[in-house]
Amino acid sequence: MTDERNYIEKCRELIESQLTWGSSASWQNQDFEELSERIFEKTKVSLSSSTLKRIWGKVKYDGSPNLATLNALAQFAGFDNWRELKKAVDGPLQATESKDEIVIKIKPKNVFRRFRWAFLAGSFMVLIGILWAFQQREKKLEYSNIRFMSKPVTLGVPNTVVFEYNAVDSNADSVFIQQSWDPKRRYRVNKNLHEYTSTYYTPGYFKAKLILNDSIVKEHDLFIESNGWLGTVEQEKIPIYIAQPQKNGVISITENDLANQNIQLKDKPVWVNLYNVSAKNVVSSDAFAFETELKNTFAKGEGVCQQSKVWLLGSDGIIAIPLSIKGCVGELYMTIADKQIDGKTQNLSAFGVDFSDWVKVKCIAQNQKIQVFINNALAYQGDYKQNIGKIVGTRIRFMGTGEVKNINLRKL
Repeated sequence: MTDERNYIEKCRELIESQLTWGSSASWQNQDFEELSERIFEKTKVSLSSSTLKRIWGKVKYDGSPNLATLNALAQFAGFDNWRELKKAVDGPLQATESKDEIVIKIKPKNVFRRFRWAFLAGSFMVLIGILWAFQQREKKLEYSNIRFMSKPVTLGVPNTVVFEYNAVDSNADSVFIQQSWDPKRRYRVNKNLHEYTSTYYTPGYFKAKLILNDSIVKEHDLFIESNGWLGTVEQEKIPIYIAQPQKNGVISITENDLANQNIQLKDKPVWVNLYNVSAKNVVSSDAFAFETELKNTFAKGEGVCQQSKVWLLGSDGIIAIPLSIKGCVGELYMTIADKQIDGKTQNLSAFGVDFSDWVKVKCIAQNQKIQVFINNALAYQGDYKQNIGKIVGTRIRFMGTGEVKNINLRKL
């Protein structure tokens, strides 16, 4: 291979295979946000979701990624660096005649004998694949009397949700229930049964889907509340919960809280979250004001940048406002509904702060225009085409530990 794009395509395939999120053609903004966070956790290199969307062809871009980006992708895929990935893709180099090289010669008949059965088996599998694809194309999905609803069994998390469904009156070969936007939370269910339970470990507003074969035939909103303030430490599958994160009007996760869970920040930085998701304070994102004060309280080792993010969780998207120390603003990226703002290509220096004191964050949105203030100074203003629906809660995310106070969300 001589074209770098071929290597990038192969790297994408390797990463998609590891993630098992389904085809990247159906990935949404949240998927790229999640991938960005996973890459950072594994490689300690921050690639924004907008950079990843360019690499995956979601955003038109005529340039090519820089070597640092390619190295991070290769490391996430399981290689030491981009050069090693390219070597693996190309396979062993062919020997050439040279006084410094050993020439290996194989007679054509030996090559044929060695590979003829592999060739015949491969041809047979290709034929079977073509026949299967043809049959699938010819089979039109038909269904009727579809039913799909759900009900949480308790308040807070973890929370088991009971899904009731009916797909008997269909010609579907496979039936799936997908917990949310995340394709990796898609589970195959028995077509002839009518109930399925699934456990949710984080609060939020989810869109559950009933899928026949590969078609979404029914979906509905599913609200999982946090039952007050909830602290979590991120892990691959099930988070660690921090009890009673609110003390004397300050919501926090401290090093002592982590030590009680046998987590030592000197070993490896972790991401922690403070959630408050409730049906009692839902505000339309058409016109709202939000403000809070926060501190990142850990600045050692790999947590030196004190990366933090304020999320407004909507029924149709998110607003995510990033913060860090001034020297790390190039690693930030911000999400405003349908817009991604990358600190590598746009100036986000106004979001560089000094966490030795409380940092004030304020966000005002009205008439599809938004303003973000940091310590009462305008840091960003712009417009957006699509709002995030109903704001159902907040999520404050810190690398290390942090504190929050004076949170206020109101409609205008």
